[in-house]
Amino acid sequence: MVKSYLRYEARSVFGVIASPTGNAVFDHSGKLSITAALESVIVWDIKKGTQVARWSDSDNKAEVTRIARSPNGKDYAVGYADGSIRLFDLTNNTVNVVLSGHRGRVSALEFDSTGTVLASGARDTDIILWDVVGEVGLYRLRGHKDEITGIAFVAGSAAIGTASALHASSAGYIVSSSKDTLVKLWDLRGRHCVQTLVTHRSEVWGLAVSPDGRLLVTGTSDMNLHVWTLDMAKLDSVASNDGKGETSANDWEAIAEYGSIQRSSRDRVVELRFHPSGLYLACLSADKQVEVFRSRQHAEIKKKMARRQKRYREKRGKDKVDGSDHDGSDHEDEAETPTITAADELTSFKVVRTSAKPVSLDFSPTEADATALGRQSGMHILVAQNNNSLHMWSVPVPPPGMTTKQANLGEPSLASS
Repeated sequence: MVKSYLRYEARSVFGVIASPTGNAVFDHSGKLSITAALESVIVWDIKKGTQVARWSDSDNKAEVTRIARSPNGKDYAVGYADGSIRLFDLTNNTVNVVLSGHRGRVSALEFDSTGTVLASGARDTDIILWDVVGEVGLYRLRGHKDEITGIAFVAGSAAIGTASALHASSAGYIVSSSKDTLVKLWDLRGRHCVQTLVTHRSEVWGLAVSPDGRLLVTGTSDMNLHVWTLDMAKLDSVASNDGKGETSANDWEAIAEYGSIQRSSRDRVVELRFHPSGLYLACLSADKQVEVFRSRQHAEIKKKMARRQKRYREKRGKDKVDGSDHDGSDHEDEAETPTITAADELTSFKVVRTSAKPVSLDFSPTEADATALGRQSGMHILVAQNNNSLHMWSVPVPPPGMTTKQANLGEPSLASS
């Protein structure tokens, strides 16, 4: 005898705080968290732990994979597993537009400095630039062979001050990373790749560009973060020729190797992000920790170089007394002109230990003023974890004019969860 049973289907989900498939970001005030929650997006009041709003679209059945904050303070781009992108308005909690162009899950989203252009990367290996105001796609950038893991806008001198998507999308540059181990620099004026970094030996899981556009940091599965310098003036000078003069491949190499800095983690990089002030760099690793690096100021680097020269001269003087100096002239020249590396500028500062595997991190956008940051209790880091939890950590920072040793700083503390 055949028995028939009622078919049970899931009608609703409750108790979801943060899903492991997407990230979480601060709002423009630093008080709210925009968090991926399966097919929806939940706006949380971080300190009170209460839900402020819930964003969802009845036509969508795919999970949220990426969220990006616009510089205008109200728009948020939300990418989904089916390749679609929706723009939500924080002021009225509604969907403004749906952008469709990718054939795979959206893995990277980034607004430009004007908030009028959105760059998206996905598993389909394409990078698409969107006109947010016109609500249309502008063009695609193709060249990667695997999933896009990171995108960052780098504004050249020609792109500074642009106010429309038409000009912003045709001036400046984009840096992208992918699982194909490559990092590419794209010229938005010519809409093509002008430089490719091929030194990484494994997947590039994340990248970050400093707020001043001078440093590029990439992270892989090894124990070192790779640091590069960006010379956009070099690209602008070549682009300004507009084909009038002959150019070689070396003329377009605006990214130069600066060195590497060692991480304390042995697991792969999950995400990299610079603090809005540019003074700190956070590295999220897959082994339950967030390592914060501090950027030394020019005066600190100069003192360190002076101490290095002094120790080297003392060692050379000892070698001369022992009679083991054979090529002293070359070493003296080297000591007179020490080379500053990435390890001299970026040094390990604090380590935040999380209770579960972290998914994403974000800094509060209200802490861009370095002076105000030094006067407050510390900088705040929002960390989403894969155990359906969301935490905000407070990391103490030294006051202006003081070093970390002089300030006698404490350890990072959990501000709210």
